[in-house]
Amino acid sequence: MSNIMENETGQKLDIGGIELYYELLGKHNEGPTLVFDSGYGFTLENWNSIKDDISKFSKMFIYDRAGLGRSEGSDRSRHSQQSVENLRLLLKKAGVKPPYVLVGHSFGGINVRLFASTYPEEVAGVVLLDSCHEDQNKILPPLFTKEVQENYYHQFTLEGSLHEVEESFEQVRASKSLGSIPLIVVTGGLQPFHTTESMAAWMKFQRELANLSTNKKHIIVEDAGHTIHIDRPQIVINIIKDILDVVKNNNTHLS
Repeated sequence: MSNIMENETGQKLDIGGIELYYELLGKHNEGPTLVFDSGYGFTLENWNSIKDDISKFSKMFIYDRAGLGRSEGSDRSRHSQQSVENLRLLLKKAGVKPPYVLVGHSFGGINVRLFASTYPEEVAGVVLLDSCHEDQNKILPPLFTKEVQENYYHQFTLEGSLHEVEESFEQVRASKSLGSIPLIVVTGGLQPFHTTESMAAWMKFQRELANLSTNKKHIIVEDAGHTIHIDRPQIVINIIKDILDVVKNNNTHLS
């Protein structure tokens, strides 16, 4: 199927029986392309708070996963492994060559971790924005209030079931560490739906994520919630500038 132009920067591409929508922003030829993966159920509008500023200094690829936004749905599994293969094929079809710096928010963090551990030679850096952790469904729910616990379990309707989310967690649990790929883990410190106990567990998860690479930094943004890039966009923009600087100066270490 031929490309369907949506606007100046966005289009749909057929990746083999399913059309996915993406936008490629920024006119820069140097350096890696930033590739963004949204949280569970979020469309690419998730990045509106930072995309104008980031596209001024870097190439930026944002997209809708299958069944979200302007991308078609399919009967394929909606776990992370499938999302990674879909994204990789979409990048190839769009002519966006590696290396990539992957930025994942929430559930998108699971996807970019799996991408980076499966195809490390294509990934120059990773940023995790309040990323999910593979053990969260085992540890967090009993620590929530009853109301939050119910809401947590009932949220898995927009994009894959709770079972498929668990499959994704199993896939990333079995994946390798990120070696020495530059990694910045960013955590929101203001999350009122958490209890004291569940927030302590979340912070432990975030520290564990930071230890996935030997070249890492963990930043806690005290006055941001789960959507750090929406609550404190300038901080996230600066963090992305930092990781691009590290990637461009190969020997620079984050910590």
